Amino acid sequence: MKSKLLGFILVTAIMSTLPVFTGCAADEPPATDPDEVIELQFATFWPGTDFQVTEGHEVWARDLEERTDGKVKITIQPGEALLGATEIYEGVVDGSADIGTTCPAYTPGIFPVTEAFELPGYQNDNALVASLTVNEGYKTLKEKELIDEYDDVKVLFFWATGPGDIMTREEPGNTLEAIEEKEMRVVGGTVAPMQALGVTPVSMPMSESYLALDSALLDGILAPTDTLKGFRLAEVLDYVTKTPFLYNIVFMKVMNLETWNALPTDIQETIEEMSKEYAYEYGKLRTEHTERGLEFGIEEHGIEVFELDPGEEERWRGRIEPIVENWIGDAEARGLHGEEIINTVRELDARFSEEYGDYEG
Repeated sequence: MKSKLLGFILVTAIMSTLPVFTGCAADEPPATDPDEVIELQFATFWPGTDFQVTEGHEVWARDLEERTDGKVKITIQPGEALLGATEIYEGVVDGSADIGTTCPAYTPGIFPVTEAFELPGYQNDNALVASLTVNEGYKTLKEKELIDEYDDVKVLFFWATGPGDIMTREEPGNTLEAIEEKEMRVVGGTVAPMQALGVTPVSMPMSESYLALDSALLDGILAPTDTLKGFRLAEVLDYVTKTPFLYNIVFMKVMNLETWNALPTDIQETIEEMSKEYAYEYGKLRTEHTERGLEFGIEEHGIEVFELDPGEEERWRGRIEPIVENWIGDAEARGLHGEEIINTVRELDARFSEEYGDYEG
C-alpha cells in the first residue's frame, strides 16, 4: 500500500513540473498586452539637429508609435550620447542599445561584402537609387547565401548617401595635382579610389570631421553635400568639386536580436512593413538634402563649386578603373563570391537608376 501511495505522489510531482500546452507553439512571440508599453533605446551618431534625425529617425519613431497604437515608444539618443559611431553596431549586438544606426564603413574589415556597394564606377545617380540598390542588394545576396555579415542582429533596412564630392579648405580640388598628398577624410569603399588619385586618406567618423578641418588636421573631405549644413562643414570648408563617380556610403538600421525576438508578432509585422517603406523614404530624404546642403553652403557661406573638365575627369577615371577588379580578386581570395556580388550590385544599380535616376527631390 505504501509503495502504491509513494508511486502516486512521485507521478503527481513529476506531472506538476511539466509544461502545460495550450495549443500555441513554444517559440511563438507573446501576444500584445494592451496595457504594456514597450520602450526601446535608439542610438545614432547624427547630431539631434541633423535632418537625418529630425526628418528621418524621429518621423520613423513617431510613425511606429502611431501604427502600434502607442504600444512601442522609441527614445532616440542622437549625437553619440549613448554609443560612439564606431561602437553602435556592437552596442546593439550586446544589448547596450535596442536599435542603432551607423555606417558599416566605420569598422573597416568587419563588413567586406557591404564594401561592394561603396566602390566607384556605378551609375549611382542619387541617394534614392543608392538606397534602393543596397537595401534590395542585401536581400538578394542573403537569399543567395552570399552574405552573413549581419546575422547577430535583426536587420531593419539599409540606405545610402549616393554621390559625394571632394570638399576642400584652401584651394579647389579640381585637378590631380591639387589633391595629391592632401590629407582628406574618407571611409569604407572610398579609401581605395582616393589613394589611387594620390590623396592621403584619413578614416574617421563624420562626427569628428568638423574639428579636424577647423584645426587644419585635414585639407579636405570626400562626402555628400548635406554635411555642409547637417554637420556645419560649410563653416570650415571653402570649395566643392563635383565627383559623383567616387562616392557612396551605406547606412544600416539594426535591432538587438533578443529585443526583436521578444516583440509580439503583430509589432514585428508592423516594423517589417515599415522597413520596406522607409528604405525608400530615407533615400528620398537624403537626395533632397544633398541639394539643400549645397545651396546652403553657397548662399550662407560663399562656397565655390567646380566641375572637372572632361579631360581631367578622364584622367581621374583612368586612375580608379582597376579598383573594382582588384576588389573582386581580393574578395575571391578571402572565399567570397566577388564577381557574383559585383554583378548583383551592378544589375540593381542599373535597374534603380532607370526607375529613379531623374529624381531630384
